[in-house]
Amino acid sequence: MIPRLQARGKSFKGSCRYVLHDPKAETQDRVAWMMTQNLTSEPEHAWFEMHETCQNQAKLKANAGLSARGRKNTTPVLHYTLSWHADDAPTPEQMKAAAIASLKQLGLEGHEALIVGHHDKKHPHLHIVANTVHPYTGRTAALKFTKERLSEWALEYEQEIGRVHCNERLRNAEERKRVRRLRKEERLAQEFAPAAAKPYVPIKDLSPKRREWLEKKAEKDRRWELRKEVAKSNKLARDVTWERQRRERDALDDLSQARHDAIRARMREEARPKWRQLYRNQAKEMRFVTERASHPFERAVFVFRNRERLGGGKPLTFRQMFRHIVSTNSLAKTLGRVHERERQSLARDEKTKTRALTDKIWQKHKAEFSALKERQTAEREQQRAQHDAAIDKIMEGKAKTAADLKPSALPEPAKDRPVGDLEPHFNDAAWRLLIFAEPESSRAEQVKRDMEAWRRTHSGQDFGREL
Repeated sequence: MIPRLQARGKSFKGSCRYVLHDPKAETQDRVAWMMTQNLTSEPEHAWFEMHETCQNQAKLKANAGLSARGRKNTTPVLHYTLSWHADDAPTPEQMKAAAIASLKQLGLEGHEALIVGHHDKKHPHLHIVANTVHPYTGRTAALKFTKERLSEWALEYEQEIGRVHCNERLRNAEERKRVRRLRKEERLAQEFAPAAAKPYVPIKDLSPKRREWLEKKAEKDRRWELRKEVAKSNKLARDVTWERQRRERDALDDLSQARHDAIRARMREEARPKWRQLYRNQAKEMRFVTERASHPFERAVFVFRNRERLGGGKPLTFRQMFRHIVSTNSLAKTLGRVHERERQSLARDEKTKTRALTDKIWQKHKAEFSALKERQTAEREQQRAQHDAAIDKIMEGKAKTAADLKPSALPEPAKDRPVGDLEPHFNDAAWRLLIFAEPESSRAEQVKRDMEAWRRTHSGQDFGREL
């Protein structure tokens, strides 16, 4: 017998559908028999019951009085096969008993399972789809060393029926037993072996002296205070840069919008005479049809000359022309629709020409904006690198004071940097004072000064012993 484990899955429906049907088909020709374990539904609906058990895992734990802690079971589907040798001819009852025994070997005898036998291969085999979530307690089965446990069970099964087909499995079992025995002997030897005598190594106090500790702490505090001040100034400089770059982008947007508005205004001025002439001709034509052409013969001449315009590009038929000649209202309505189409055509031509010119403007704006964005990004990256270098210099201890940071290591204040409503000269002075101001004295230096003052007023006394 060969047990073969499949990868743990998430879909009960997909696994059950695969074992209950033919590959890529709705038929069940390859299914010889089927059965369920700890399920109340039919095999076709077993997936739904297992899915519901997995979805209600937390509720099942709560009902059983168990803690809800633990890793979430994201792959609850266990699918494996049991295959017999082609010379073996097990009965369905023997195959079902073997399937139940394999579930018991894995500790899944109380779990939901679907067992399906197939006869589409030369060798008899069956599929088992099990739910690793217990249907009553909600606990996930401890499936450690599953492949090894199935292999040992298969060897015992073949030895029991008296037909061992896989000698490699027998050799692997003997090797595992030998390794376990050696590990047990080694563990016992280490447990009862006398402890080896270790050479005596004197312990030397390597802790720093109080003065050294105070000096190091003072140096560390000084660096952190200096770093805090420089970081504050760096943030101010970055805010100034961002504000200036924002104004540059807004100026480019305003310039492109102004060009767009100028193009639209120029196109409107150029189209104004055309609209004036069109409205004048249409009003004159409408007055002629409604007021002057009182005789049918005059209307007939007008309709015949404009038969294509009135027909929308297709000449009017004799019946249509007769209706317009007889009825003044019909002719006026049709002429009104013709005038509306002419106005729409002129507006469409004007919009097309305007759109062609404005598209060029916005394409140019897009290219200019991309170039501006790249330049501003490079400027911010360079400024950020300078700020990081200044902070690294402080933390490495190379900068003793803020004055040791050269102006090249920090960005110069922008000339057009407005901060509120203050004067530019005052802004620059405050910005430089914020960068190059001396940090406040640390706690260690203050203690030193207090000790010196105490010794001057208490001569002949030991400050340390008094403490």
